[in-house]
Amino acid sequence: MKKNTLIIILTFFSLILCIFFIQETYAKYLTSTTEKTELKIARWKILVNNSDIRDNGSASATITPIFDKNDNIAENIIAPTSTGYFDLIIDSSAADVSFMYQIEVTSNENSPVKDLIATDYKINDNAKIALTEENKTIIGSVLQLDNITTTTIRVFIKWEDGETAKMNNEEDTQATKSNETAKLDIKLKFTQLA
Repeated sequence: MKKNTLIIILTFFSLILCIFFIQETYAKYLTSTTEKTELKIARWKILVNNSDIRDNGSASATITPIFDKNDNIAENIIAPTSTGYFDLIIDSSAADVSFMYQIEVTSNENSPVKDLIATDYKINDNAKIALTEENKTIIGSVLQLDNITTTTIRVFIKWEDGETAKMNNEEDTQATKSNETAKLDIKLKFTQLA
C-alpha cells in the first residue's frame, strides 16, 4: 500500500507539474499599458539681415548698400561707373535642418537707374564669383552637419556705363535729377534639403 500511495503522490505531483507547464505554454496574457513619446519638431527659422523669412515680408529696409568713394564720386553716392556692395547675412542658428538658398538680384523696373547691376558675389571670406547672363543666380547650401550658423553673402554692384548699358548719357543725367532712389530687386528662395 505504501508503494501505491507513493505512486499516487508522484502521479499527482507529475499531473500538477504538467498542468503548470501546459499553462505556461498556452497561457494568454492580456496586458494594457499607455506610453507617451515626445519627438522634437525641427525648427525652420532663418533670418536674413535679422528679418524672419517665415514672415514673407520684405527685408529691403535692412539691406543697406555701401558705395565706394573714388577720386570723382563721393562715398555712398551713386553716379555712372559707381561701384559698391551690400551684405545678406543669413542666420541659421535656429534652423534644425539643412537647406539650399537661391538669390537673384535684378534691376527694379521702377528704378530711375536701369543700369544698376550685380556684378559679383562672395560667400563668407571665399573668392569672388562673377555674375553673368548665364550665371546670374547665387546658389548655395547650409548643411546641418557643418554647424554653420551665419553665412554672409556680399553682392557687388555697379552702375554700368559701358557698351552693355541700357541707358544713354541723357538718360543717366535725367536719373541724377530724379528725387527717386535707385532700386534693385532681390529674390530669396530657401528650400529644405531632404
